[in-house]
Amino acid sequence: MSETENLVESSKGYGSTQSSTAITTPPCCSPKDGTCSNASPGSKKRSRNAAGILEWLGNLFETENDRVAACCATGSCIYLKKETTTTASSITAATVPKTIVVRSTFHCKGICCSSEVPEVTDILEALDGISSVRINVPLKQILVDHDVAKITAKDIAKELDDELFPSTVQRDGGADAAAAAATAKPKATQIVRSSFRSGGICCASEARIIREILQKLDGIAKIAVNPSLKQVLVDHDPIVLGASVIAQTLTDEDFPTVITEDGSAARERQHRTTQTSGGSGSKGRSKFQILSGICCASEIPVVKGILEPKDGIDGVMVHMSTKIAYVDHDTDIISAETIANTLTDGGFETKIQHDFSKDKQAVSSFVLSKFSIAPTDSKTMVSDLKAHLGTYEKNIVESYQVVKKSMVVDILHNPLLASAESLRLSILEGTQLQITVEEDGNDGKLWEFAASNALESKDEDEAVEDEDSGVGLRPASAICGVLWIVSMLSNLGGNWKILSYWGLLSVGFGMPPIAKKAYKTARRGNIDTNVLMSLAILGAVFLGQYDEAAAVTFLFSLSEWLEDKATRRANVALKAIVHLKPETANLIHPKTHDLILVPATVVPVGALVAVKTGDKIPCDGVVVEGTSTVDESSLTGESRPVLKTLKNEVSGGTLNNGNTQLVLKTTRTSDDSAVSRLIRLVEEAQANRSETEKIVDSFAKVYTPVVVFSALAMCTLSWLWGSAVGREWTARGLSLVVIACPCALVISTPISYVAGLAATAQNGILVKGGAYLEALGQVKHVCFDKTGTLTAGDFRLIKLIVAQPERRTEILQYLALMEARATHPLAQSLVDGIQAEGVSIPKTLRIQDHTFLPGEGVKAIVQDKDVFVGNERLFRRLDQWKTLPTDLKDQVASWEAMGGTIGFLSIQGEGIVCAYCVADAPRPETKGTLNHLKEMGLTVTMLTGDKRDTALAIGKTIGLEDSSIRSELLPEEKLAFVQDLKSHEAVSNPLLALFVSEPRLVLMCGDGVNDAPSLAASDIGVAMGAGAALAMETADVTLMDSHLTKLLYSINMGRKVIQTIRQNVVFSILVKIIVLGLTLTGRVGLWTAIGSDVGSMILVTLNGMSLLPGKTKNESGETGLDAV
Repeated sequence: MSETENLVESSKGYGSTQSSTAITTPPCCSPKDGTCSNASPGSKKRSRNAAGILEWLGNLFETENDRVAACCATGSCIYLKKETTTTASSITAATVPKTIVVRSTFHCKGICCSSEVPEVTDILEALDGISSVRINVPLKQILVDHDVAKITAKDIAKELDDELFPSTVQRDGGADAAAAAATAKPKATQIVRSSFRSGGICCASEARIIREILQKLDGIAKIAVNPSLKQVLVDHDPIVLGASVIAQTLTDEDFPTVITEDGSAARERQHRTTQTSGGSGSKGRSKFQILSGICCASEIPVVKGILEPKDGIDGVMVHMSTKIAYVDHDTDIISAETIANTLTDGGFETKIQHDFSKDKQAVSSFVLSKFSIAPTDSKTMVSDLKAHLGTYEKNIVESYQVVKKSMVVDILHNPLLASAESLRLSILEGTQLQITVEEDGNDGKLWEFAASNALESKDEDEAVEDEDSGVGLRPASAICGVLWIVSMLSNLGGNWKILSYWGLLSVGFGMPPIAKKAYKTARRGNIDTNVLMSLAILGAVFLGQYDEAAAVTFLFSLSEWLEDKATRRANVALKAIVHLKPETANLIHPKTHDLILVPATVVPVGALVAVKTGDKIPCDGVVVEGTSTVDESSLTGESRPVLKTLKNEVSGGTLNNGNTQLVLKTTRTSDDSAVSRLIRLVEEAQANRSETEKIVDSFAKVYTPVVVFSALAMCTLSWLWGSAVGREWTARGLSLVVIACPCALVISTPISYVAGLAATAQNGILVKGGAYLEALGQVKHVCFDKTGTLTAGDFRLIKLIVAQPERRTEILQYLALMEARATHPLAQSLVDGIQAEGVSIPKTLRIQDHTFLPGEGVKAIVQDKDVFVGNERLFRRLDQWKTLPTDLKDQVASWEAMGGTIGFLSIQGEGIVCAYCVADAPRPETKGTLNHLKEMGLTVTMLTGDKRDTALAIGKTIGLEDSSIRSELLPEEKLAFVQDLKSHEAVSNPLLALFVSEPRLVLMCGDGVNDAPSLAASDIGVAMGAGAALAMETADVTLMDSHLTKLLYSINMGRKVIQTIRQNVVFSILVKIIVLGLTLTGRVGLWTAIGSDVGSMILVTLNGMSLLPGKTKNESGETGLDAV
């Protein structure tokens, strides 16, 4: 970004460059003198204790986008300044080559308060060459944008000195510009992340002040503050601003700060590592189970705050309900073991569930072969070779280099898909060039595959599962419960009262793990459930209510075990998805042809794999031998056998359940297979938090401290009215502390998402996160693409006529050549129909510049002639429609009633020479699905580029009214229609919308590629999984088997999720209100409060789990989860 762009972009917020000279102040400050209405009378310097409780509570709702003006404790605004004018002439001048506008930074000791800002501004603006002046009073810093050709940084400092504002140059922008010019090579901005520990941070309200201090510094890109860890993360340009300067700036502002990680040093270390290893390191994703320390969503930022500053960490995702953390990291810098230890040291006991570094990586199947070119007179040799080799896909020929001087061509290719000899023959046929194989890279290729330790891995996984399933109530907790029950007998009175002391023993057994967690949480400056329960237990002991203290201790210890039991079905469902990925493969060795058992992850693209009966298919591939049935329920949710034979595609993770062995040629590695992408995206969906979830968390952040402060007031102020009153109200206050725990409310939303996402995934539907589940339940309008969505996309060529029958073979060759490179579903039907006539594409027919024309067709240059294939709209635009012979036009008119797609082919100088019609039948389930959608009160519309008559013919067969059909639409017109439907206003509070808002959202269902703009513009985009390889990556929802009934299931699940969230939220709040009222009136005791808290949390969890499909037994007798 240029300096001029910086000037324009930075004109936002307080203290920015505006187009007037008026003084800009925050709303709380007087525009006349900057007097702050919120400042305390008589205060001198900024005091972190000046903010009131209400301001502190307000800060809890602050987001990254909040920019609340801070007030000087002196009573005047720190932002007060006279704005300068960035005129059009100054910006234009900055773009003139001889004019260089730069930014210099000065430290001015003479600035003592904001009242001197206008004076300094007037001094500098009067100087020739000054474009902009910005002043930061707390830092005594002046930022000046100036033309170095007219005035230098030293000149500016001298002018300030002469005016009794002694200043020193911190950064000379002119010197930096000169250095850049000397190198004649602009230096790219290198943003790094540095982390700091600031001892001056005491609460969340300090985060805003830290940001305000640092945002004034030049070179800052992003600031994140974690008050609980007293941690500041800063993304900055180390060339402009070093980490030491950042630390010193905060220290000078009464925030003593030390550097915990210097980003520039970390980058240098990583660079050295890369140089040494010759690569970018071993990067991947590991999975961790957080055993303890995480109880609610407020812990997620703490976990991220512990890991993200570490060098080598690329990303952290935490899912609260399952207590799983996914960490993307570089094992050359930080190992999975180190990550687990770091979390454990931070108070989150963690174990490794999956260390990606132990995965075997796929063997590279590419080799480098060298070819010599025989002498030739061809002047286009190089371009011909490049054009021919460019027709290969990247998984066959990755790269090539033609050296004309030495008449050599080097080709990096996959010998499993194209051998050196086959490349030689292909080049000879395609270019008529004689070449010789000098070095066959496959001859020296050592195909070494790691031996499979699948049995050991399976045993380890089973051991982990047994360990997880064996988690029971801790012995100490069980003893705690028995002692509590004994202590309850003291309520019988008389001699039984002595048994109340057994409650102390109960506390002694159950309290240590609670107190340990509470201490670590409180040490971070947070309040969580452990802290609240510890306060309640200690308070009850202080009052002598030992049985009550024992009740809180035991019931809270019991809650963790009960919650684990309640969520076990969700964890089992998610683990079942993860275990879909095959572990081994029977690889046919590329040279010896022996059958060897290897880890599925090492199988390269193009290898031959044998899949025996009952085995999982290890990778996506194509059948080259055998005919059998495959169970695709792992991806589609449908347990029905699908016949697979020669040239059929199969997906990794599916099961060969037929009676015949299949031999496949792999088209993707195991890690890139459909099931691997499914697993990866399901994991990410679990960690994506919706706006509703965030709002609930924000409410809990306010609710908890308010109730805690109220309870503390009851426990302390009540003693002013005497001992009896004090004891009574302290007991009520302790019950209030327990009620302050928001666990049931906080978990009410994510637990519903977990179950809903697991249920849809098991049914062959991939939903990207809880927010999209909510959106599915609020859909009002459903738009469908026709081809490949409402229809099967299985085109058949039913009519093909040419203007000159004697040239039929030649014209069909042109048409086949054009469509062989097209991506539309009907293209293959044309190629197949032409081949059925015995016509093949000659190698001498050369094609160039093949281009897709959205909504119209394709164009290319064939034999130096422009060739077009497409619909009527294309040829009317080209003004070639009039070249269509009359007899062909009459026949084409009769085809429109067939409901097929009609197209034409033209050749430069000849006009339209061919017309064809391809038919695509509707899916069997389309009509029933559309009827169900309409019965649910949804509006249904079909969007197509076909002509009106064709669209009406299809619409009639699937039960759509004429008003629900939009035809002859270009992609941009489909986009405009979707945007028109989205005329509803955005909801400011998603949680409130779940209760009061009517369905209003727009859903677009398409193939994931041709409808990309419409899918992106809609509120929720649904892609047919079989339509495109990237559908899962781009859409909000993907129907894995492209079965439209899954769309009904998705919308119904969305509605159930919304209903469950409503029930959970209302129930959680009602329980709190009822128990709160009973507590304040003295009708319930401490054990009732903890019982209601634990009970509501368990009931909310069980209600969320009800979204999971029920358990059924399959034919083999194994228990599974039925996809409802």
